[in-house]
Amino acid sequence: MMDSLMRNLRVLWRAETIIADIRFRQIATRSGLRGAAAFLGIFAYLMANLAVFFALLPAWGSIGAAALIALGNIVLAILLLVLAERSRPGREMELALEVRNAALQGLETDAQAVQAQLAELRDEVRGMRQAVVGFVRHPVDSVLPGLIVPLAGAIIKGLKKSDGEKT
Repeated sequence: MMDSLMRNLRVLWRAETIIADIRFRQIATRSGLRGAAAFLGIFAYLMANLAVFFALLPAWGSIGAAALIALGNIVLAILLLVLAERSRPGREMELALEVRNAALQGLETDAQAVQAQLAELRDEVRGMRQAVVGFVRHPVDSVLPGLIVPLAGAIIKGLKKSDGEKT
């Protein structure tokens, strides 16, 4: 019983650590992609500012190049954000969740069995308590039912012997 309980606790612990590791890797991946998108967004903002700056200059040649780079960075940042949002945990997460749920179910079964054993023990202790209390309050009444048959047998034997001696 305790072996099963300990095994289920170890399985639950292992499943939880696997789930935590998978979630950590997913968060790290998403954060990295979001960070790259943020960096490119900032760069696009700077390039857009540079494009506006060049727009104010009398020569229009540099404006087109800076604006195109800014637009490309914005498109790339949007693609990275979409990619970050679409990233999902793989089959390993499903497996880890299944193992965790099985361990939890095993622990629940073990806990119910322990609870049933404790209820049986409680009932036995109550029965013993009642027997002890009954014996302490009425010791003769508690012992008398067990002694009636042997006493009756001894009395009958004694009466038979005394009848046999008289004849």
